Amino acid sequence: MEQLDFYISNSSQKKYFHKTQKIITSEREKTLIDEYPKFPITLESNQSKSIFIKVSSKRGHFAMVRLYSKQAYYFSRIDNCTTQGLLNGLIIFRLFLIFTLSFFVIKELDFRLYSVIIVFKTLAYWGYTNIAGPLFTNNPELAVKINFLCYSNFSTGVAIFLLYAVDIKKISSSVKRFILISIFVSLFLNVMTFFDYQWYWLKGGIYNVVLSCIYFLVLIIYCLYKKMLIDIYYAIPIILGLIGTTLLYFPLTGWIEYFPFYGLSYALFTIEIIVFIFFLGRIIKKSEQKKVFSEKQLQLKQLQNKQLQELDDLKTRFFTNISHEFRTPLTLLVGPVDDLQKKYPNESILKIMQRNLSRLQNLINQILEISKLEAGEMGIQREKADVVLFLQQLIGSFESLAQDKSIVFNLSISQKQEFGYFDLDKLEKIIVNLLSNAFKFTPKNGRITVTILFDTFSFSSMNKHKTERSLEIIIEDSGIGIPQERLPYIFNRFYQIDDSNQRLHEGTGIGLALVKELMDVLKGTIKVESKVNKGTRFSLNLPYEHLDTPTNYVHTYKVSTNLLPHFEIGKPDSENQQNNNDDAKIMLIIEDNPDLRFYIASIFENQYQLIMAADGEEGLIKAIEFVPDIIISDLMMPKLDGLFFCYKLKNDERISHIPVILLTAKATVDDKLMGLQQGADDYLSKPFNKEELILRVNNLVQQRQLLREKYTTQSIVINPEIVIVPEPTIEDLFIEKAQTIIDNYLDQSEFDAATFAREMKLTSVQLRRKLKAITNQTTNEFVRNYRLEKASEMLKKGNKTVSQIAFEVGFESLPYFSKVFQEKFGKTASEWR
Repeated sequence: MEQLDFYISNSSQKKYFHKTQKIITSEREKTLIDEYPKFPITLESNQSKSIFIKVSSKRGHFAMVRLYSKQAYYFSRIDNCTTQGLLNGLIIFRLFLIFTLSFFVIKELDFRLYSVIIVFKTLAYWGYTNIAGPLFTNNPELAVKINFLCYSNFSTGVAIFLLYAVDIKKISSSVKRFILISIFVSLFLNVMTFFDYQWYWLKGGIYNVVLSCIYFLVLIIYCLYKKMLIDIYYAIPIILGLIGTTLLYFPLTGWIEYFPFYGLSYALFTIEIIVFIFFLGRIIKKSEQKKVFSEKQLQLKQLQNKQLQELDDLKTRFFTNISHEFRTPLTLLVGPVDDLQKKYPNESILKIMQRNLSRLQNLINQILEISKLEAGEMGIQREKADVVLFLQQLIGSFESLAQDKSIVFNLSISQKQEFGYFDLDKLEKIIVNLLSNAFKFTPKNGRITVTILFDTFSFSSMNKHKTERSLEIIIEDSGIGIPQERLPYIFNRFYQIDDSNQRLHEGTGIGLALVKELMDVLKGTIKVESKVNKGTRFSLNLPYEHLDTPTNYVHTYKVSTNLLPHFEIGKPDSENQQNNNDDAKIMLIIEDNPDLRFYIASIFENQYQLIMAADGEEGLIKAIEFVPDIIISDLMMPKLDGLFFCYKLKNDERISHIPVILLTAKATVDDKLMGLQQGADDYLSKPFNKEELILRVNNLVQQRQLLREKYTTQSIVINPEIVIVPEPTIEDLFIEKAQTIIDNYLDQSEFDAATFAREMKLTSVQLRRKLKAITNQTTNEFVRNYRLEKASEMLKKGNKTVSQIAFEVGFESLPYFSKVFQEKFGKTASEWR
């Protein structure tokens, strides 16, 4: 209520005296600003007066009039002051405790969020009991507005706690929506009440608090029941506070005027404080346990990081030592190979050796560069240079590579000359590494763009104004891109963006690490942006000292050819797959490295008709098309690795019979077992011995010959009553399927190989090679022998004449039937019966 009007009669009760008392006025004492409004009445003995009281309020009307004697009022005031003093003391103590613990002891988010609730709850109580407003102002209207702002925002504190302390997503998206609406409504009502103090805004504020408290109460109880992420030590005090607040505010709605609600709400308010203080010890203990656990986790993480760093250093030192040891034998290889290449310039295997020796040399050099960087032994060797001319010649050396790969390669430079001091050696290594990656991961008909910009920036140092230049190099490609989750790690040593068996390109994970560390030495920066299947963009920024252009300056920079990448591009594999000799043995070689593919082909070129494939997917297509006699496949290949290739091949009845040898650098027992489980017939580790590979190929071919003998010597007709095969092989099922199809056409002499292949859903070549591989018979021989077997079975039964049986098994000519029957069984048809 805002105002009381008293109408007091005189002793004759004919004249009334009017007195107005505002609840909050500038004259009001602030010593006990929370006490109920009081007014004295003088009444003599045997005197009667009539008193009318008018209550004015823009909120709900809820008032109770009590009449005290002077002494009774004195004791009532003492009781009221004691109660209010106790409650306010507890509130202030809790508030002080919360602030102290939040800032210095318990720094967990849940506790600080609960502290927010306590702050809102304290302000709400002081606003409700008319303490907050008079503390800040003597203006009556402003004071009641401050009170309203305090007591109408309690639910906002609980809403903030629920938003951040409870995983709302696990319940429902509508829950979060309601909480946000509750906060928005509170803010809206606060603003409207402050600028337009009307009863309906005040009423709306009360309804919003009551409804929100009931909803939040149900929500917290539901979370406790479902054992969701809400701490019981916070949940129980909040529940008590919500119930107490609801009981305290509900009479203000005007629906129920039940005075015991006030007593019960104050009791719950007191219990809430006591329960919280009781739980506080457990909260502190739990916080300390979490702190100790976090410290242990941090120590463990630091120890793991230290161990990883030591392991990384050990790995680097190991590769450095190995690299040093490699240099002597590598030198002894490079020199003689160069001499042999000059002596035999047309020998292709020598070119392959030169190319791979160069790759090995570059790898060793990069490892040694990293070890120097790690040891701090690499300084900056700047020299005067025209960096534009240097970059034009360096980047231009990639033109031929771009043409070979059919890649659009563009270079854009913002100016024609720029002189300064540059470390050309490090700059060359950086550019070559980045461009090598761009060409490696950009497919045919892709695009690579290099943009070179120069910028000037000013800064102050030691009270002096300085100007420096920076070189910006942007290398952008339309390649396969890098997944976002891998971008933070691409500059780590030995990190490979794709380390799966199906990676598209070979790599060591050294190049980009070297680029980053060289940029750090040169005090430059490097940034990378990438999208999968869209491309990658590297941006380099390198400060340098500018020089004025010298007169008559002519200089040519020599690009180190050893640093340039070596890709085998556009060289057709030596395949004789157009050979029309269907009986020639066919070998399929699946290997993504063209040099190794060529080398394997050179071993078997005189023994087999060779088919080549650069990845598992292409290999599977060619295996189905040509049905080779044997397959040699790499394990780690793009698109389809060797293991999955074996799995698909062995589960396809058209090609399941083909033996497979897997070649791989993974030489552990587990790797071999995995390969054999997927259907590989043999497993050979790289580097392999040529004679061993030939021997293993020959052994597998001989094993296939035993399979042919099995199907050739046994009766082709499979009688289920006689021959029981618990687990038939794919070849057995293939033969059964073929026999079923022949049975369907058994009496039709026009049944030929083309019809047979169509029914088997194979090409004529696939069917012929499959039957030849597992039965050593051509398609026509297989059909004829099967018909003869059926004829022999029918003759044994003796129910029909030879002529009838011959026609029933598809022979139009009786003399021809008699001839081939005698050739197969050594007896005439009549004698067989």
